[in-house]
Amino acid sequence: MTTPHSLVNATTPMPSELRPSQAITAPDRYFSREMSWMKFNRRVLEEAQDTSVPVIERAKFLAIVSSNLDEFVMVRLAELWELANGFLSGETTAEDAAGQILEVRKEMSVLVADQYRAWTDSIAPTLAREGFSILPRAQWSADDEMTLRKFYVDQLQPMLTPLAVDPTRPFPLLINRGICVAVHLIPEAGGEPKNALVAVPQGHRFVKMIEGTGRWALSEDVVMEFLDTLFTGYTITARCLFRTTRDGALDIDEDSSADLLNEIEAELKSRDRGHVVRLEIAANGDQALQQWLLTKIQLDPAAVVPVDGPLDMTMLFGIGNCLDRPELAFPPMMAYTYPEDWSDPFARIRECEIILHHPFQNFQRIVELVEYAAKDPKVMAIKQTLYRVSGDSPIVQALARAALSGKQVTVLIELKARFDEAANIRWARSLEEAGAHVIYGLVGLKVHAKLLMIIRREVDGIVRYCHLGTGNFNDKTARFYTDLTLLTANEAVGRDVAALFNMLTGYSQPPEWERLAVAPLTLRSSFTDWIRREADHARAGRKGRIIAKFNSLVDTQMCDELYAASRAGVEIDLIVRGMCILKPGIPGLSETIRVRSIVGRLLEHSRIYFFGNGGEPLYGIASADWMSRNLDRRVECLVQIENPQICARLQGILDIYMRDNSQARILKGDGSYERLHPAPGEEARPAQIVLLQESGKVSKTKPEERPTLRFKPRKRGV
Repeated sequence: MTTPHSLVNATTPMPSELRPSQAITAPDRYFSREMSWMKFNRRVLEEAQDTSVPVIERAKFLAIVSSNLDEFVMVRLAELWELANGFLSGETTAEDAAGQILEVRKEMSVLVADQYRAWTDSIAPTLAREGFSILPRAQWSADDEMTLRKFYVDQLQPMLTPLAVDPTRPFPLLINRGICVAVHLIPEAGGEPKNALVAVPQGHRFVKMIEGTGRWALSEDVVMEFLDTLFTGYTITARCLFRTTRDGALDIDEDSSADLLNEIEAELKSRDRGHVVRLEIAANGDQALQQWLLTKIQLDPAAVVPVDGPLDMTMLFGIGNCLDRPELAFPPMMAYTYPEDWSDPFARIRECEIILHHPFQNFQRIVELVEYAAKDPKVMAIKQTLYRVSGDSPIVQALARAALSGKQVTVLIELKARFDEAANIRWARSLEEAGAHVIYGLVGLKVHAKLLMIIRREVDGIVRYCHLGTGNFNDKTARFYTDLTLLTANEAVGRDVAALFNMLTGYSQPPEWERLAVAPLTLRSSFTDWIRREADHARAGRKGRIIAKFNSLVDTQMCDELYAASRAGVEIDLIVRGMCILKPGIPGLSETIRVRSIVGRLLEHSRIYFFGNGGEPLYGIASADWMSRNLDRRVECLVQIENPQICARLQGILDIYMRDNSQARILKGDGSYERLHPAPGEEARPAQIVLLQESGKVSKTKPEERPTLRFKPRKRGV
C-alpha cells in the first residue's frame, strides 16, 4: 500500500505577508480545544437535565455523555499524557500538555459530578415513578436477595474468575473499560491478609428482580454481594468497585509496514494493553483498596474519578429495552421516502440532480441504488469509499454480490477509522473473497471522503453516476445523524470523481478540478481563497457574507482567515456542533462573527458552506470540517453545487438553523454558551423539527413540479 506522490506534501504554509494581523496574542485569539470539547459535552448534558425531554431520552443523553468521555479519555487525554511525559513530540510542549491535563481533569470532575447529580436527583426518581427502579443492595428485600442469589449461581458465578495478587501472581492486565471488584481478605485459619480482583462479566447490566415489579439490580452489585462464594476459607472485610480506561491509540509505523491490514490486526490485540489514563472508583469503595489499586496500576492520584452512582453510564442506552413505555421516549421519526419513483434510479438521477437530507429523507434510497447497480446488467463497474459502515451493512453485501456477478468492484476501505478497525478488516476480507479489488487506505492519510461512482453503459455511451455525501455509508447511523447526499450524473462531477479514484488507487497527477475541491490538495487553499474573496468584496463596499455549518473548528489558520475577513467587514455565521476555538464578537478581532451550536435529538453531522461571492453565491457540501486533520492529513472532498433548485434548498436548510430559537446555543466571547428560548408569544422553531416538516413538503413534490436540468460540461476551476 502506497500513497500517490501527488497526495504527499500537498499543502504549503501560508505566506507570511498574507497572514492576518497578530495584534492580539495567540493565547487570546483562540479557546482551548480541550475545554471547547468539554463545553460541547456540557451541552449534551443539558439535554439530560432538561425535564421537558422524555425521561428515557434523558437517560440516553447521560449515556452519550459517558460514551463521549470514554473516547475523549482514550484518545485526547491519552495523547496529552504522552506529550507531558515525553513519549510523543508535537507542537504542544510537555509543560503545556501537563497544564492542559490539569485543566481538563478539573473540568471533567465538575462535569461528572453534575452528570451523576442529574441521575440521582431527577432521572432515576422519575424512572422509578414510571415503573423502573435500580435498587442498591441496601434496598433488596429477602425475596429480592433470593431471586438474585439464584441468578448469581446460575448466570454469573460460572463466568467469574478470582484473581489473586501476590509475588507469584502479579497484578493482572485489566480489560479496558471493564468493571472490576477489588477485595481485601482475611484467612479464617489466620495468616497475612490478601487482596484479590474479580472482573464483572461484560454484557447486560440490568438484572430483573421479581417479575412485574419494575425492580432491577445491577450485575456488579450482584457480584459484590455474593463474592464470598469465590473465596472459601477467607472473610471479605472490604470491597471496592472500579473501572479503568486505557490509551486507545494504535502504534503503527505505516512507512515500514509491509502489510497494513496485518499490522493493524496485530495492534488491535494490544489496544486493551495501553497505559491506564483514568481510574473510576465507586464513591463508597474502601480507601485502603483504592490506594492499593493506585500503587499497582502506577497511576497519578489526580487521574482518579470518584463516582457517586453506577459506574459506566453507557448502560443507560438499554433503558428502553427494560421499560416498554413508548410514551416516555421521543415519538418515532418518520423518514420520508424520496424520490417516490425509484423503479429506475439511473433514469431518475439522469433526469435531474437529487439532494437527500438524512434522516428526514430515508437513507434506504442509497441502499437501493447500490443494490440496483449490483444486479443491473448495464452497470460495468462500481467504485466506493467506506469509512464506517454498520455491522450487517446491506451496501457491503450488495458490493459483494456485484463482484461475484463479474462486475468490476473497487472499494477503498479505511482501516484506520478509529474504533472501527476490526469491523473494516472483516469487511475488507469478505469483499476480497467475493472478487472485489480492495484498497486499504493510504500511507500517512486517512480517506474520509464519501464517494460512490457507478459506471453504466447506455445507448449514448458511458455514464458515470456519482454519490457525494457528508456522512458515512452507514444505514444505522443514518437514522439519527443529519447528513446530505448529492446524486448526480453531471459530466464534470463524474470526471472529477473518476480522477480522484484514479489518484487513490494508482499513480496519477491531480487534474484541474472542475467541481471538486480535494484535501490535502486544494481544499484548504479553496476555502482560503473563498474567504479572502469575501473580504475583498467587503473592502470594495460590496456585501461580504459567509455561512458555514460543520462539526468542529480547531484549525488556527482558518480562524485567522475568518478574523481577517471580519475585520474587513464580512458578516459571518458559523453553525458548529462541537469544538470551536474561534472567539466570536471580540472588538478588533471578530466583531462580525457569530457562532451557534445545535444540540438535540439528532446528531448534527452535515457540512454546508456558503459564500456570497458578490451576488453569485457559491454553495458546497463536504466531508470535511475546519480541522487541521481534515484539511492536511485526510483525503476529503467538497463538491460545488450549481443546480439552482438545490442551492435554494441548501439556503433554506441554513435559514432554518439560523432561525432556531429552541435547540440553538450561542457562543459568547468568554467561551460560555447561552441557550436560546422563544420570546413571550413567539413560536418555538426547533431546527430539527422544522426540517422534518420541510423535508416532507419536498418529498411530496409532484413529478411535473420538479426541475428538468440537462447537464453540460462546466467551466473548469472551482
